[in-house]
This record gives sequence, structure tokens and C-alpha cells, in this order.
Amino acid sequence: MIGVYGGSFDPVHQGHIATAREAGELAGCSQVLMIPAALSPGKKLPGASADQRLDMLGLATAEIPLLQIDRCELDRKGSSYTVETLEFLKHRSSETLLLIVGSDTFLGLPEWFRWREIFDLAHLLVAQRPGVAIEPGDELKEQLTGRWIDRPGDFQRCSSGKILAVGLSQHPISSTTIKQQLFMRSGLQEISSELPNGVEHYIASHQLYLE
Repeated sequence: MIGVYGGSFDPVHQGHIATAREAGELAGCSQVLMIPAALSPGKKLPGASADQRLDMLGLATAEIPLLQIDRCELDRKGSSYTVETLEFLKHRSSETLLLIVGSDTFLGLPEWFRWREIFDLAHLLVAQRPGVAIEPGDELKEQLTGRWIDRPGDFQRCSSGKILAVGLSQHPISSTTIKQQLFMRSGLQEISSELPNGVEHYIASHQLYLE
């Protein structure tokens, strides 16, 4: 099974790395693809270029063989729709796909392009906040009947469409907060621990997020 973990990664931080690694290990993935978006629908343009975001991902994953960088969305250009990425990956490999998302992202699925088709292409692992119940709205809830599973081994029962919610390591800081603090030059000691090895130096040497 191949894990799929996408995002702007602008910049990549320890929360991204922890979620991808822990989810991949828990589900027994042979690899987890870290897929930077060319342009996430509804989000601002990234502050770093595509090559810079790839460089930072390379630094962050260099010593974690499970995590592999895939630039398929950057090569496709335009808006990065998850359903199209999963279709591309299904054509490229016969392995089962596991889409890794946070609980907030999961609850927002009905806002995604062709979101119902995602269940035909991949399983989902939802990183759940400790003590916070996942309460889907009616539109999503009606699609979830019979999909929930209790343990990772249940993913093997079929090729797609099953959902597992698990609690993973929590890193409350976001890429947006990191960029704000870098711009204001405030709280830098606090965010330093949230940036993977080499990423803080890369940001400083390339003078990223200063405007």
C-alpha cells in the first residue's frame, strides 16, 4: 500500500513529517508520497517557489526512507485536485492507495472537486485530534455508511473506500504561523523546533517569507 500525503508544504514542518511517517508506519505502507501542490484550490499562491518547496521537502525527508517526494502535481500545473492525483497514481501503479488527511480536512471533503470519487480510488486515514469527535455534516455522513474500520489490517479487505481514524502526534503550529513569525522576526526560538533539520537554515539563506 502506498500512502499519499499532499499539501502546500510552504514551508514543510515537523507536523507534516510526523503525520506522514506515523500514518505510513501504522498502516504498513511501503512508502508515503509527499506531494506538494502546484496550487491548492482556495489558497493563496505559495510564498516559496515550487523548486524551493521541493528543496525543503528534500531536507526534511532525507533521513526517512519511508517518505518519498513526488512532484506529479507540480508537473501537472494548474489547480491541484486530489481526485486527479489519485487517478494518475492508480494508472502508474497497481498498489492500493491510502490518502492521509487531518480531521479538519476530512470534514471539508464535500467542498472538494469530484470528492465522492475519492472513495473509489483510495482508502483514507484520518489523523484525529485527541478528544475531539469527528462529526461529519449530512452530505458527507451519507457517504460514510459501512466505510469505518477499527484497525489498519482491515484495509486489506478491499481495494478502496475504507476509513480509519487514529490519533497521531500533535504539532499545533501551522505553516501560516511559521511564515508570520518569520516575517515579524518574533518567536523564532519557538518555531525553530518545528522546522526539520536544514529547513530553518534554507529559509534564512534564501531569505524566504520576508514579505
